[in-house]
Amino acid sequence: MHGKILRYSISTGSGVVTNSSKKIFELRKESWHDSRFLPVVGMLVEFRCDSNGYSITDAKASYYQDFPPDSIIKEIDFWKSNSDEELKQKEQDIRNQIAQKIFKETNYFTLRSIELTSSVQDCLKEYFAQEFSAINFIMNESNEKAKINYLQTKRFLLKAMDYLVFTDRNITMDTFSIDLQRLNRLEYSYKNFTKNININAEKIYEESFLEMQYNYKGVSKAILGTREKILQLNNKIRNSVFEIKQIRLKLENKKNDEKALNVKLENIRAIISKSEEEIKILQKTLENLTKLAEDFKVQFFKLFETTFKKFYELLIDKTVEAMNICATQLDNRIWKLGMSSKAIKNMFFKHDINDSYCTMTFLGQYLRRLDKNKLSENEKAVYNYYYKYKQTHEKKFLIFTTNQKLEMSLKIQIMSISKDYSVVIVKKDGEFYANISSQKFELGYIDPYVDADIKQLLEEARSSKYNENTQFTIVSKEQIMGLQD
Repeated sequence: MHGKILRYSISTGSGVVTNSSKKIFELRKESWHDSRFLPVVGMLVEFRCDSNGYSITDAKASYYQDFPPDSIIKEIDFWKSNSDEELKQKEQDIRNQIAQKIFKETNYFTLRSIELTSSVQDCLKEYFAQEFSAINFIMNESNEKAKINYLQTKRFLLKAMDYLVFTDRNITMDTFSIDLQRLNRLEYSYKNFTKNININAEKIYEESFLEMQYNYKGVSKAILGTREKILQLNNKIRNSVFEIKQIRLKLENKKNDEKALNVKLENIRAIISKSEEEIKILQKTLENLTKLAEDFKVQFFKLFETTFKKFYELLIDKTVEAMNICATQLDNRIWKLGMSSKAIKNMFFKHDINDSYCTMTFLGQYLRRLDKNKLSENEKAVYNYYYKYKQTHEKKFLIFTTNQKLEMSLKIQIMSISKDYSVVIVKKDGEFYANISSQKFELGYIDPYVDADIKQLLEEARSSKYNENTQFTIVSKEQIMGLQD
């Protein structure tokens, strides 16, 4: 049957599906058999039920998810059919009807060229419709600039999400279901693109281009019809020749009306002559149509092959970009939830972590534990990516305090503004001098109760190479007094 998911929870692994009659069916994760997609609310699905008629035993995402205005198949067709196979057959039948109409309206005896019905680009867009739909949706809705590399950071993105869900009981996996669904769909496409290195372009040409060329299909139908007509005429000639032999035998035996036999003989000869003339005309037509079809097929295959390769490369690049956008959106959601979570504040940041709760922090923690002299090639690539990202996006803030509450309060405030903000905590004036002399800070905070000459600290900062223009704020005593547990 065809249906739509009304509710689904990744956390519980259960949901419900409705069909065209508004009947409700129970869907459980054990019954979901689709590696391309995760079940999400609003998805159109193809499913089967057990004997009780309510519990789904097998379900997957339908091939048909979108119905553009110019689509042959409409949404009403989806609800009136029971399977994607049935819908695809209907789609093929409609295409055949269009080709049949063109066939009836075309004079193939005078045809000198085959016109394109659909361009190579349009055919490829339709062939890759699902992939383009997923990519365009992401591109159009996102204004992300700084994107994390999903392929490089996937493991740590999922780790940040899992740790957040595990630590904060108020957050479930359902919070991230849409993001995970989009990533899963894009990653499935990406794997197919990169796995299918030796692609059979000729097969795709037949399926996605020639099948869309109704004028070409009309010529192909005319070729088959012409061959059949020539075969019929040849059979007619053979039968007529046999009849002539029979008549001649009768004439030799003089057992029948000789005059009637001669008239019949002339009629048969006329039929043979007419058939032979028709065959000549049909043979020329057949040769012309065959040449037109072959020329059309060869001519556009070269263009198709070149365009297909460009489309394929473009799709890989755009899919990677879309994955990065989705990963960044998911990372942003994780960061915002993590920085506002009391559980994360109490559990995660108690380990003196001074970077915001996000993918890059988990990646950085992993890299710091590695032996830099024994990195694999993949680890080197991730290592280089991480530090390049940090150099490009990271902004540092300095906090000089020995007050644990003030330290935690300030760094949570700072890192809640941007996930690329990190803090450096110093507890002694020597540490302060060392840090302002070695790196630039966007802003500095100084606890008025630190055991150091604050005036001297500020003078040193203004005379430093990196922080002569950096503003340093003295935290008010009222702010410190207002801190609560």
